[in-house]
This record gives sequence, C-alpha cells and structure tokens, in this order.
Amino acid sequence: MYVELIPLQSGIAIKYIIVKTITMKKKMLSFVSLGLVCVTFFLSCMTKNPDEVEQLDKILEVPEKIISNHKATLLFKNDHSTRLTKIGAEKIGFEDKAIHFKLETITNYITHLEHSAIAKNIPITGISFVFGAKTNGKRTIFLMPTTRNAALDYQESFTVENGQFLTFKRIDQVLSPKQLSRNDENLILATNGYVSFNEAVELFNRYENQYIKPFAAKVAKEYYTKAVWYSLKEMKAYCTYLQKKSSDHNLAISGIDVFFGVYNTDPNLELKSNAQTIFLTASSQKTSIIDIEGNKFKTVVQNDFYQKIDTDSTDESLAFNMGQLSPPPPKK
Repeated sequence: MYVELIPLQSGIAIKYIIVKTITMKKKMLSFVSLGLVCVTFFLSCMTKNPDEVEQLDKILEVPEKIISNHKATLLFKNDHSTRLTKIGAEKIGFEDKAIHFKLETITNYITHLEHSAIAKNIPITGISFVFGAKTNGKRTIFLMPTTRNAALDYQESFTVENGQFLTFKRIDQVLSPKQLSRNDENLILATNGYVSFNEAVELFNRYENQYIKPFAAKVAKEYYTKAVWYSLKEMKAYCTYLQKKSSDHNLAISGIDVFFGVYNTDPNLELKSNAQTIFLTASSQKTSIIDIEGNKFKTVVQNDFYQKIDTDSTDESLAFNMGQLSPPPPKK
C-alpha cells in the first residue's frame, strides 16, 4: 500500500488516493478521472470554501459579454439623446423601445439553425440581429443565420428559399426583393414569427429610410450600423445564463428584450465610437429586468438609479452587449 498526492490545476487538490496494489493501475486512473470530474461539475464535494466555489462558479457560468447595468443604461440613454432626438423621434416611449422575444423561441431557433447547418452542409457561424422598421415606424429586430464571407472577412447573413441560397447584403443601402419569395425553411425570425426574404427586405429598407438617412444627413460617419452579430456559442451561453439565474433567484425569466443603444464618443472605441448597437436583457412577464434582484429596467432608467450603480460590476447584471457591428468598413 502507498499514498500518492495528485495536484490539480484549479488550485484545489485531492488530498490522497489510497491504492492497495501497484497492479490496480486501471482502478487508480478511474479514481483520478472521477476526481477531475468532481472539480469541474461538483465543486462542493471537493471544498468547503464558499469564496472558492463562487469564484469558479462565476468563471463557468458568466458569459464573456455580460456588461454592467450602468453601461447598459448609458447605451440606452445615448440612443435617445444622440439618435432619436436627432431625427425628431424623442417622444417614443419606453415600451416602444423594448423588442420582445420569448426565451424558448430564441433557444429553439438556435437549435433549428444547428440542425439546418448539418442538413444543408452550410457552416453557420452565428446570428445577426438585423435592424428593421415596421409599417407604423417602430424600430424592430429580426434574426438571420450567418456564414463567414472569407473574401470580405465578414459575417454574411443568408436564408434559403425554394432550394436557393440567398445572401442578405447588409453592406448595401437598400435591398431588392426577389421575384418569388416564400418562407419555406424558417431561417429569418421576426418578433411575430418567421418571415420570408422579401418581408425581411421591407423591414430592412424601411429602417434605412426612416432612421439611417435622416441621421446621416446630420452626422457624417464612415458607416452606419445595420446589424449586430453574435456567434452561436455566445448566444447559447447567454440563454443558459438567463435560465440559470432565473432558477437560482426565482425570477421567472421568460424572454429576452432587445434594446437599441449607442456607444459613447471615446476615441479608443475606434469604429464603435458613437456607433449604433443593441444590448440584450432579461424579460419576466414582458417586463424588462436588469439584474438578479428583478429590478425593472424602466425604473432604473427613469429614476437615474444607474448613477449609483458600480460602473464596472457585472455580478448581478443580466445585460449582454459587445457584439460585432455590421456592415464592416468599406472595401479597400
């Protein structure tokens, strides 16, 4: 009989493993494997240190692009002051700024895209949240799958209709409808369900005419954001994060709310400086909530509570941002 000490990279060690005979190597290896599994998935069985558990739990659960509530609120207020006010739309109310999607709808959409990638042999890289406007003038968002355009180094939106692969050229000012467009693959997701290529084109062109052109006439920029891209992995992680927080804190999160935002004018942001973006946060019973306490985003904004929030803290935040803006800079 001998005792062997096996250190682990996490900083937590299994104190010892007793091996009765040298001939039982396979059994010893199985014990070591079990110990490694415990470290990753059952930290409570390895340590009683709550700080250590909390730290590792955070690493495993918090998506990289979670932002502080303070930053989310500033993005929201910048959108109102630097975009809507500039084009005479400052009277738009809070409720008309929240674009609702059910959490189940988003998670099912991600699964659908993964299955479609295999079935159609298309390397789907992520999801683009493409900007649109409804017939009543309200801004909206629709979701499209993307694949990487190697020539442009660009995540290009696409759909498939009638057996044809159709690219959605967001780098163009306006898009032309197809002679025949029929939604038969459910790849473009709008707030009211799946839409066809032509229906997406109408939303996209309307946003260009009602929101980009009026702003561009007053503020010259290298390009004007028309979509924000996230990888499938990032979106899956965010959905899982909301589901976990909903369970842990009894929040009844049932949806994801999309808000338009604008980055500040910090030159270190380069192309993101003063650029339109979106950020996502949780929705409970169609009410946007900003943190694990269930505080309403509307209340935080209207009462300027954001000014009292720790600027950099993301510990309680449910907001998600820092996506890739699109279109890219003009081709050289």
